[in-house]
Amino acid sequence: MIAIFMSIILAAPGSALKTGGLPPMLLNPETVTTETSGGLPSNLGSVMDNVVALPGAVFGVGVVDLGTGERLTRNERRRFYMDTPDIVNAAVSVARHNSGAFALDSLVSRGEQLWQVARRGQQGSREATQSIVYYMGGIEHVESWLSSSGHTTTRFEGVSLDWEGAPEVAASYTTVSDCLDFIEIVSDGLNKTSVRRMTTNPPLSGELEIALESSNVVYGWVSDGGSTRCLNFIISKPDGSRYGVTVLTNDLCCASKADLGFSMIWNAL
Repeated sequence: MIAIFMSIILAAPGSALKTGGLPPMLLNPETVTTETSGGLPSNLGSVMDNVVALPGAVFGVGVVDLGTGERLTRNERRRFYMDTPDIVNAAVSVARHNSGAFALDSLVSRGEQLWQVARRGQQGSREATQSIVYYMGGIEHVESWLSSSGHTTTRFEGVSLDWEGAPEVAASYTTVSDCLDFIEIVSDGLNKTSVRRMTTNPPLSGELEIALESSNVVYGWVSDGGSTRCLNFIISKPDGSRYGVTVLTNDLCCASKADLGFSMIWNAL
């Protein structure tokens, strides 16, 4: 059954890449930045409160200093829907790579390595986002990993595909707390070229490009779906500090409102 499902996915026409302009920095994935600790600023909590109070969306937000592990969140346990749960795929892929269960440079289909499939998903291919699950052992394995790793407030149901007649898929959801954990898992793997390759240069809107500027190195994932938008980024500053930032939204009036929330938080850092 899995083989038949995979053949349908791989035969289906690829979906368009996610919208957005050029990334803030065309990162060379063969290099990796060093890391120091900048700490979280004292006014970050009040900025987060202002973001959560913005009209036009329900927000969950969080920041982790990836040098010290210090975190600050708002609505961290509230569940938010994800259209394309690429960040979950990334965390499971890196965890399996680290355990030796399935290396990211393993050859899968059409001459692609696993990290390349994950990269296509990160750039917007819904088929790649779905198919990588089966390369890693199926949705049952993802669910088992989420349970055993303590991420029980995340639910991974797969991805609704774009082609006519594609089966309906129940909604996936996650929390700020889990997303910060996923960010830390991937960040710990950025010393590996394959991890950097699969997470570099996420598709950004013009507002996000302006906020992030060209001097910062950005890894991450953008998930859009109707009234939801999920932003999860690992950002290295020129001074060597590195932060994980998650902005999750439901009941969203427009994508720019989620981007505004992120920009307010990032400007405070």
